[in-house]
Amino acid sequence: MVSDFLDREMATIEALIGEQQRLIELLTEKRRALISRALTQGLNPAARMKASGAAWLGEVPAHWQVVRLGSLFREAADPGHDDLPVLSVSIHHGVSDREFDDDELDRKVVRSEDRTKYKCVQVGDLVYNMMRAWQGGFGTVSVPGMVSPAYVVARPITPNCTELIEQLLRTPTAVEELRRHSHGVTDFRLRLYWDEFKTIKVAIPPPDEQRDVLALLDRETAKFDALTAEAESAINLLQERRMALISAAVTGKIDVRGQAATQRKAEVAA
Repeated sequence: MVSDFLDREMATIEALIGEQQRLIELLTEKRRALISRALTQGLNPAARMKASGAAWLGEVPAHWQVVRLGSLFREAADPGHDDLPVLSVSIHHGVSDREFDDDELDRKVVRSEDRTKYKCVQVGDLVYNMMRAWQGGFGTVSVPGMVSPAYVVARPITPNCTELIEQLLRTPTAVEELRRHSHGVTDFRLRLYWDEFKTIKVAIPPPDEQRDVLALLDRETAKFDALTAEAESAINLLQERRMALISAAVTGKIDVRGQAATQRKAEVAA
């Protein structure tokens, strides 16, 4: 009787969890589509389009400029020094705005005591992990600091919106293009060197439109993130409910016979 009760309750909870997981997948897909569309087609669906000359970009708004990354950035490798924080770079969160304590770092991360081995970064620099660029391992620097010598630092040649370029390079089609330019025997040995990175073409809207695109993405992705957080919270509550039910049922805290009788009455009434 206990097992029948648990099977029935667990099936209900699993179904509810599945619904929330599907919702998260849908929100993730819609979020990704919104970002890709805004960064490659702009905000005006009626805008005249032109061929970009880059297969991964396809057609872009006719008034956008198509340029190689090497015309927007130069490689920088200034040595680090003691009074700057060592910043972390994540494929999920970009460049940190502070130095993490040792217990906050991934166990695989080992810091060097010699800070001159690190590379200085400035606000507005674009930083990427050579071995994880094809996974979206990019970040925009928001505070002065240093990064691992394993990273490439791309410094703006002229004022431009590094954050927009970062978000563009995180899109699925861009990631595939970065992968195509990377070299290595297997996926986890692929490296994107500066000489390859600088040849990749991107489409850039005028400055005012750049700001409009980023403002839209900030606003709309915040909505998606809030809905995703709600769904994740619901999953956590359902999982807690599942564990509590199991514990209560096996320890006799729930009158399983009473639950079964109620269920039978409901079935007869139906």
